[in-house]
Amino acid sequence: MSTRTQDLVAKKRRWYYLKNNLLTFYATFRLARNPQATKYVFMIGDTQDNIGESERRLGRYPNDPYRSAALEALWQEGYRPPLYDLDELGKLPPHTLGGAYARHMRANELSVDYYPADRVPRNRMQYLRQRMRQTHDIWHVLTGFGTTEFEEVGIQGFYAGQLVSSMAGIIGAGAFMKSIARCKLDELFKHMDAFCEGYCAGKRAESLLAVKWEELWGESLDSLRRRYRINVPGRAEPVARVRELKAVA
Repeated sequence: MSTRTQDLVAKKRRWYYLKNNLLTFYATFRLARNPQATKYVFMIGDTQDNIGESERRLGRYPNDPYRSAALEALWQEGYRPPLYDLDELGKLPPHTLGGAYARHMRANELSVDYYPADRVPRNRMQYLRQRMRQTHDIWHVLTGFGTTEFEEVGIQGFYAGQLVSSMAGIIGAGAFMKSIARCKLDELFKHMDAFCEGYCAGKRAESLLAVKWEELWGESLDSLRRRYRINVPGRAEPVARVRELKAVA
């Protein structure tokens, strides 16, 4: 490839990144104003996935998740399970993954088809995003994070600990900036604490990205947490140790 052609390709890529980042910043601004407007969460994810897939193909994505043979196999298989049946899962004991998931969804009045997953993914990163959306509330149940604004920031921290996620970083930073702009330092502390707690737990845990949770509905939460080294919130040692040292000081 000639130098001129390389320059044109690089310029086109920069404009592509700029367009996607501008859409990301717009969505972040709208999300900060209304944290319940989850369509902007989807917009952030889609635009950053576009950039992530481009960087992954260039070999510049840190810790490319598709180095995992299990995740690559999911992509090659086109694994896309049907919508979960809460009535059937609700028949399982509450200590099982399926039983706890069904109760979590009903207690919080959540719908299994809330996250759009009807589009056929164009590339690996978009596939991973769709898979993470489908299993988002399964991760809530496994980690113990609830659905408050602060705990949603915590689960984003957990995502960031599992893989390099610009979306998680953007949502976390957006929450920090919102608290700062409103001069609510108590909220800033809670947001930062939740993100750090989730990040530490995500780093310690085994990778959850390629797990077929749909085949594990009948297993107990305790056994799954032990197997994948998932420490529920409040037991994150680094955060707890920081609090302890702060209290002593």
